[in-house]
Amino acid sequence: MPVADTGPGAMMRREMGEQPEVLRRFVSRFDEHVAALRSALPARPAGVAFLARGSSDNAAVLGRYAVEVAAGVPSALLAASTHTVYGASIDYTGWVIVSLSQSGRTPEIVTVTERLRRAGATTVAITNSASSALAAVADVTVPLEAGEELAVPATKTVTSSLLGVLAVAAALGTLPCSAASLSALPDVVAALLSEADTVTSVGASLAAADRVVVTARGLLLPAALETALKLQETTGMLAQGLSTADLRHGPVAATGPDVPVVVLAAPGAAETDARALAEEVRSRGARAVVLGAQPGDAVSLPAVPEILAAIPAVVRGQQLALAASLARGVDPDRPAGLRKVTPTH
Repeated sequence: MPVADTGPGAMMRREMGEQPEVLRRFVSRFDEHVAALRSALPARPAGVAFLARGSSDNAAVLGRYAVEVAAGVPSALLAASTHTVYGASIDYTGWVIVSLSQSGRTPEIVTVTERLRRAGATTVAITNSASSALAAVADVTVPLEAGEELAVPATKTVTSSLLGVLAVAAALGTLPCSAASLSALPDVVAALLSEADTVTSVGASLAAADRVVVTARGLLLPAALETALKLQETTGMLAQGLSTADLRHGPVAATGPDVPVVVLAAPGAAETDARALAEEVRSRGARAVVLGAQPGDAVSLPAVPEILAAIPAVVRGQQLALAASLARGVDPDRPAGLRKVTPTH
């Protein structure tokens, strides 16, 4: 009988391992979610705005890209403080508001969603709890059904949230990927989780750094932002997620021998730019850690349609963060000063 894993990172590791099944369950209901969304949303909304915090906000970034790429509908990320701090009164008639919250209990997300519904928006909740406060104020809910998540660093709810925002994009347009590619995604993630040796050693090699930059562009940017957040949460290091374009606009000056740069370069339209950025930071004496599908890349990423690429890339980022935290002697299940639900208002 195998010995139960109860050491540091046991919860995070276990919940990471549940992702293939969580994704498989979501994929099996993907068309059902799309149909429910289509029945509730305006056929051609004035725009789609995403509301979230933390890891959910990184998933929202994918939603912003996907809605414009797949449906040609203007999209944006909402600033909750516009409403909760400054009390702005805005007419959202014809808009769709997509609110993401793993717990469905973050007060400001619930409050702003309710206000924007009264301001004329059609509201969508993407949440792990279909009976949550957020679901109660939404016109339609996309339940993640990921099961209880105990580790402070969110893992399985993040990758399922990424599928959730893709369902919104599919409800408004056509995703640039085949049904077969979507159906294969859980097995792709399972394969990544079984191939941990290289990514574990690379993650451990980041542990000595005090600062790390994680970068990507376009549809892979959400994975760079989420990887940086996971490194921050689990290790306490200063990790910053930036697009390759924004990195070139000044912050690249802060890279160098003591600041590794993790570059996500999955196959797709943005790959050439990401690889060019890796060469630029190397010319500055920085270590570029490339995650991609070419021989010689430090960590492998699968060749999947670019609209889906953030999901396996996020899983790789989770593996990097877990390895780095353990190498630093930190228990990622219980990061100092953090808790599972952050009650921002």
